[in-house]
Amino acid sequence: MDRLELRDDLLAEARRRGFAAAGVAGVRPFRRARERGLRAVAEGRMDGMPWYTARRVEGITDPARPHPWARSLLSLAWPCPPAMRPDDRPPSGDAGRPRGRISSYACLPGGDYHDVLAQACDDLAAWLRSRVPELRSKRFVDHGWAMDRAVAERAGVGFAGKHASIITRTAGSYVLLAEMLLSVSLPPTPPSRRTCGQCSACLPACPTGAIREPGVIDARRCISYLTIEHRGPIPLELRPLMGTWAFGCDLCQEACPINRRLAPQPLPDTGASTARGPVPFPDLVECLQLDDDAFRQRFRHTAVWRAGRAGLARNAAVALGNAGDRAALPALRAARDGDPDPAVREAAGWAMARLGA
Repeated sequence: MDRLELRDDLLAEARRRGFAAAGVAGVRPFRRARERGLRAVAEGRMDGMPWYTARRVEGITDPARPHPWARSLLSLAWPCPPAMRPDDRPPSGDAGRPRGRISSYACLPGGDYHDVLAQACDDLAAWLRSRVPELRSKRFVDHGWAMDRAVAERAGVGFAGKHASIITRTAGSYVLLAEMLLSVSLPPTPPSRRTCGQCSACLPACPTGAIREPGVIDARRCISYLTIEHRGPIPLELRPLMGTWAFGCDLCQEACPINRRLAPQPLPDTGASTARGPVPFPDLVECLQLDDDAFRQRFRHTAVWRAGRAGLARNAAVALGNAGDRAALPALRAARDGDPDPAVREAAGWAMARLGA
């Protein structure tokens, strides 16, 4: 079997199945990524995410060690439409019903992106197995033991921008990454030699200053971390800087000039209600008022599930405080006085004070 031909056929098949980019890398340890990860842990930039430890960094930067059969790494990038076109303004909503923002990846059609990518990877592995019947493979989708960005860089899928996300030639940084360990040895694809050059538009676009320097993120200040991973009250000094984000953040990507040229067609504005799941510009009062059953019905099989009902309501309360619409005060007062979660009650009280009540 011609390994180069097999590799090229595999990459072409990946693109045919909807992946924006694909590449192949060797399985030797990712030493530079290891140093970068250990530095982030040592500096406390990953505090609040107890699963991201030095031990985990050691493991994810040497993925072949627990899988001695592995001979190649397949890196895959799935397109993720942005919420809006460049220079568009988010919709403001109606009086008393301000609209917030949910990161575009959480609104990906088809449900939770983990499930979407896992199925796409499994289908691609089945195709490869039809060519190589003895194939062994193992996929990693975000929460698996692999370092997505390092694999994508080595495989030439893209380069790491100053906002620390991978930028591809076909969809900019609006992609979701996955990898597959393969038991077949395939020739590697060359790494990308592109860089951001002198551009640093993403750095000042981050309102909380989470991008400490090019490629270095302080997760503790990142709006995505604060609205998804962080539990309990959000630090007071960061709340006014978070705008109306209810889940995640896309600001550094929206500021990127490359994304202005290469981002996929934006998601349609399907309205403010989350009755059918996440929407890019949700009704913040609705998000604040959801009970456990309603949250489960709307978000059980979506990325928003990770924040939990209380996390989404807390975020919505902070966003309402920043939205500046005093007509939302009755909803905030009801949450302050009656929500079962203390972090939601406290956030609602903070929002009321910010609105002058």
